[in-house]
Amino acid sequence: MYNLTSITILDSVTSIDNGVFYYCDALTSVIIPDSVTSIGNSAFSGCESLTSITIPNSVTSIGHDAFAYCHNLKLIAIPDSVISIGDFAFQGCSGLTSITIPDRVTSIGGDAFSECSSLESITIPDSVASIGKYAFFGCSGLKSITILNPDCEIYDYSATICNGYDYNNYKGNFNGTIRGYFDSTAEAYAEKYGYNFESIGEIEVTETLSGDANCDGEISVADATLVLQYCGNKDKYK
Repeated sequence: MYNLTSITILDSVTSIDNGVFYYCDALTSVIIPDSVTSIGNSAFSGCESLTSITIPNSVTSIGHDAFAYCHNLKLIAIPDSVISIGDFAFQGCSGLTSITIPDRVTSIGGDAFSECSSLESITIPDSVASIGKYAFFGCSGLKSITILNPDCEIYDYSATICNGYDYNNYKGNFNGTIRGYFDSTAEAYAEKYGYNFESIGEIEVTETLSGDANCDGEISVADATLVLQYCGNKDKYK
């Protein structure tokens, strides 16, 4: 296995098991078929010769340590089908210069992109509800991170987003820019740890019309019917 240089996974395979290509450091090429729905924990961890990989649009989850320490991995396309990125998924991918996180991802695990020293900027879509501890720890080349979800839960530690670390005082530092909405969790995080923040605008507030009982943006007979139903059965709502 350690001398394996390329592999084509059969169409009958639905998941890449945990650690199946762990530290196959001669592996340079992998073809993953559309039948695969998940990439397991440490599946390609330590594959140092791997420079690029295309994940098919069938994959919904990337396990923890899946591509950890693939030092020469420069390009990876995460498809729109992916919902979660596990802990340590891309830790130590020091050659990774850019990555696009799709709009369906709801969580970024702890240390997911830690030590990605060549990563200069990244945008976190508004679908992401949480960013785990050390998610962007030690990203020494990181200049900007944009967080589009104004309520995104960012793990409360200075080293969750940092491009430097004070090992004497156990504190992260970040001399880049955190971008997000005014009065967002991104702004609160930046202010707490003294990081530069740049506003991308105010949070949009959707106004509800008075009398729009079903919240469809219009006032119609359907709203009156809903109100009458409520009044006739109001004891149920007590």
